[in-house]
Amino acid sequence: MYLEYWGLKEKPFENTPDPRFLYKSLHHEEAFARMLYCIREKKGAAMITGEYGCGKTVLTRALLRELLKDGSRYKAALIVNPALSALGFLREVLFQLENKIFKGNKFDLIHKLDDILYDSDRQKKSVVIIVDEAQIIKKEEIFEELRLLLNFQMNDRFLLSLILVGQPELRPKIDMIPQLKQRLAIMFHLSGLDKEDVTRYIAYRCAVAGRDKNIFDDPACGLITSRCGGIPRKINSACELSLLQGMFEGKDKVGTDIVGNVLEDLGL
Repeated sequence: MYLEYWGLKEKPFENTPDPRFLYKSLHHEEAFARMLYCIREKKGAAMITGEYGCGKTVLTRALLRELLKDGSRYKAALIVNPALSALGFLREVLFQLENKIFKGNKFDLIHKLDDILYDSDRQKKSVVIIVDEAQIIKKEEIFEELRLLLNFQMNDRFLLSLILVGQPELRPKIDMIPQLKQRLAIMFHLSGLDKEDVTRYIAYRCAVAGRDKNIFDDPACGLITSRCGGIPRKINSACELSLLQGMFEGKDKVGTDIVGNVLEDLGL
C-alpha cells in the first residue's frame, strides 16, 4: 500500500524470518560466528538464548542458508516445533534429514539415525540439528534424547552438531540437566540493539527493500530505540505502521511526531 509512496520494492519490516533482512549487529554477528564455529570445528553442541523477538529465528534461517550453500558438505535438520514425544522428535529429525517418513519403534529409529550419521561421515558430510524455540520443550525425555544424540561420536570428533535456540527460560531448564549442560561447548545470550544499531537496522532493511535514502530521521530512531528496547520484532511493528501513517499524512520523512503516535497506539 505504501511501497510506491516511499520508493520501496517490497515491505522492509515484515516479522518473518527472511534471512535477506538479517542485520548483523556485533552481537548478532558473534552469535552467528559461534554457531558456525561449533559446527565447523565439530564441537558438539551450542545454545543461543535471547528475548522474544530479538532475532533468534532469523539467525537460524541465515545459518541454515549458509550451510546449504554447499550441500555437499552439510546435511541439516531444522526443528521448529520441538514440543513432541521422544519418538515423534526422532521421527521429525529423520524426516528433516532424509525428507522421508520413517516408521518403527525407537530402537529402529536410533539405528536409522546411526546409519545416516556414519554414512554422512564417510561422505565427508557434517550433520547439523538445529532446534528452534527449544524453551517450549516440557518433557524431560526430549532433553534426554538431545543428550543421547551427542553420544554419536568417533574417537576424535562428534558425528553431529546440535544447536539449541530459545528464549531465556531455556537456560534454567538446561541448568537442571547437568549431563546435557556439560556437553554444551558454547553458550551465548543475544541482547537487544543499541541506538546506533537500531538506526543502521532500519536503514539496512529499507535498503534491502529498495530504498537507499533514510526514511526515518535520527530522533525518530532514538525514540524507537528507547520505547522498543532494541527488540527487532517491536521495531518492525513500529516502523511498519510509521511508514503507513507517514504516507497518510503526506510526509517526506518519518519523524518523532509520527513515531510517537504509533508507539502510543502499540502500547509502547
